[in-house]
Amino acid sequence: MPCKRAKCTLVGIAGGSASGKTTFTAALKSHFDREYPALTVEIIGMDRYFYRGAPGGPLFVSPSSGEILPNNNHPNSADNDRLIADLKILVSAEDAPDVVIVEGLMTLQIPELREILDLKIFIELDADIRALRRLLRDTKGGRGSTDPEWISTYYRECARVGHNQFVEPSREYADLIIRGDSDFDRTAQFAAAAIRSL
Repeated sequence: MPCKRAKCTLVGIAGGSASGKTTFTAALKSHFDREYPALTVEIIGMDRYFYRGAPGGPLFVSPSSGEILPNNNHPNSADNDRLIADLKILVSAEDAPDVVIVEGLMTLQIPELREILDLKIFIELDADIRALRRLLRDTKGGRGSTDPEWISTYYRECARVGHNQFVEPSREYADLIIRGDSDFDRTAQFAAAAIRSL
């Protein structure tokens, strides 16, 4: 059942790696917290459901090294069944949040997830800027290897391929498309207005 028939509104935010999804999501929540403090907003990051090489997740063979690596850029890279089940429990709860934001690469690519979203947002950004942002982000740590050569190779062999095959085509399902280099304080206002209209 779509979330709009229940107590809360379910929003999906997708886009390429390092396009600005997480930053925009934070700006949107900050806007709600500041302008509509009576509304409760919860963020669910798809990253927390990633297999990251655990059994059940997709793998790929690196063309350059022959190494078998986790494919974190495939629709099945996250435990989608568990994510959807958790969302259904959350939105049907007696104390469900007013707004639930689901953020991740494949948010608009998974049909079962897409069907329960009330509003679908895609963050777009030029590929070269995303690649540079990703390199700078990952060399600072927190996402596995900090080796620039490894990061750039994984991007070229996996992330870029997954973006072209799965992420970019999912933009056709978006209700709103937002630039990843726009003024997020401003665009968050527009997105919040669209959410409140639901």
